[in-house]
Amino acid sequence: MYTEVTSDNGFVTIMLSNSAAKAKIALQGAHIFDYTREGEAPLLWLSPKAVFERGKAIRGGIPLCWPWFGKHPEHSEWPQHGFARTAMWKLENVTEPNDRTTIVTCRLDHTEVPKQPYFPYRFRLTLEISVGEILTLSLTTENLDQTPFTITEALHSYFHVGAIDAVTINGLEDVSYTDALDHMHHDASGAPLIVEEEVDRVYTDTEEHVLIRDGSYQRSIVIGKSGSRSTVVWNPWTEKAAAMTDFEDEGYRSMVCIETANALDNSVTIAPGTSHTIRQVIL
Repeated sequence: MYTEVTSDNGFVTIMLSNSAAKAKIALQGAHIFDYTREGEAPLLWLSPKAVFERGKAIRGGIPLCWPWFGKHPEHSEWPQHGFARTAMWKLENVTEPNDRTTIVTCRLDHTEVPKQPYFPYRFRLTLEISVGEILTLSLTTENLDQTPFTITEALHSYFHVGAIDAVTINGLEDVSYTDALDHMHHDASGAPLIVEEEVDRVYTDTEEHVLIRDGSYQRSIVIGKSGSRSTVVWNPWTEKAAAMTDFEDEGYRSMVCIETANALDNSVTIAPGTSHTIRQVIL
């Protein structure tokens, strides 16, 4: 079952529920910001200070970073993580193949984005979100133009954990990474990742699944992917959490971002008339 709710400021949210899970999706950014399985704590983290206003990104859930990840490499003044996460998407379809699965399809194309210099190509984005015992997001980029274009992208997933000091992240032990904190490339650590300070890493050339072991909630979260060659891990820790107006000072203790991405040298070039799909499966 689903309902569409419009707040007083015009912000539109799709509310979903079935016998396996419930979810909330903002049409701005096609942004799922709540996913909770029956009888469990929420799987996605949402800041209590998150802002739900037109043109402002929501802090938490799974923002869509597109057509670039992070700052634009040539124009740092352009919007962080691109424009898709604050654009108004169209709700294309909602289907319920069974009583435990709800599938939502949203679309955005070049005709629906205000004229801007950021990405002067004809394109179509389609996001399919499947909500049930498993959460799956598939973001497809179609090149409708006459020339190829190159993108970086991410499904910027914020995961809710019981306590960050009881979390272990497995699956990236043998993968090298670029650290945004020192702007240096580092060799694989050879050990599971334990977050004990600010972390902002792009693990490149990896298709590996990632496993979050959450000792506080006594649960494991598996993040599988396809069409992705990068994995980003982020936690702002104390100083950056306190500096963000939409982030509680202690919020870093209950979240970690594991992002399915194509970033840095893992950019994707899409030829005219072809498409690329990045997919994330959360078990």
